[in-house]
Amino acid sequence: MLGTVTAVTAAVGTGVLAGQGYRRVQDAATTAEARPVWFHVHPPHVSLWGARGPVSIDRSLVDRLSAGMRSESRPVLATAPPPRPVGPVQRTYAGLAALGRPSTRCLVGVSGPGGALMPWAAAGCGLLAREIPVLPAAAQVVSGTVVADPLPGWMVGTDGGGIPVTVNLPPGSTVVICGEGGPGLVETLPATGRCEGGDVTVVDGTGQRVDDLVSRWRDAWHPQSCRVVLAPSPTVPVGVYADVVVDVDVGELRCGHRVTGFRPLPLF
Repeated sequence: MLGTVTAVTAAVGTGVLAGQGYRRVQDAATTAEARPVWFHVHPPHVSLWGARGPVSIDRSLVDRLSAGMRSESRPVLATAPPPRPVGPVQRTYAGLAALGRPSTRCLVGVSGPGGALMPWAAAGCGLLAREIPVLPAAAQVVSGTVVADPLPGWMVGTDGGGIPVTVNLPPGSTVVICGEGGPGLVETLPATGRCEGGDVTVVDGTGQRVDDLVSRWRDAWHPQSCRVVLAPSPTVPVGVYADVVVDVDVGELRCGHRVTGFRPLPLF
């Protein structure tokens, strides 16, 4: 009898522990679902040069984002400073291009499964949305309207008067970088706020066969991303169709028959 009671007690205890474990799993799942996934939202550039105005993220646009994600919960708006540069090259670039950088970023937090649809919902509103790992510590949640600034142009050098020479890197375009200084220039892309694999896709052709490079360039196409190609030679590889060629060693920016000279940035 004692053994039977002990067995029953053990079974009940096991059931209680199992129930507690199940509740913990459910609570964790609920917490994960309630925790927002954060996106940096900004208007895309539509041309290689020239200014692009900001976009106001107001209540109406937030409602459109919710509808695009098929979500009943409203996204959360926040602002945060631009990402801090990492390493000496990015810090040098950030100092040289400081005047062209926006002072804040527009962040949108999405709860639940709607986060998977956020990039497409944003595209339907004429915006780009890039997921960020965590909400920055300096971010501030905003209850009203937030202004989303476009990303700054990528500064590749300066002209004779010290004025920045920039390229906007619009989605769908291809920018080819030539010269030994190319890898160092490409290293500065994160300092502009651009996300590798999102806003830009770098196709490194150094040490690659031309056929392999062309294949990788084609595979990297995405309607929301600019392809930045590091050329293995001073000329554009045959089969890669460039909108802009930046020759860092010669100091030339070429677009069709238009050639703009520049002084390379002192990054090292």
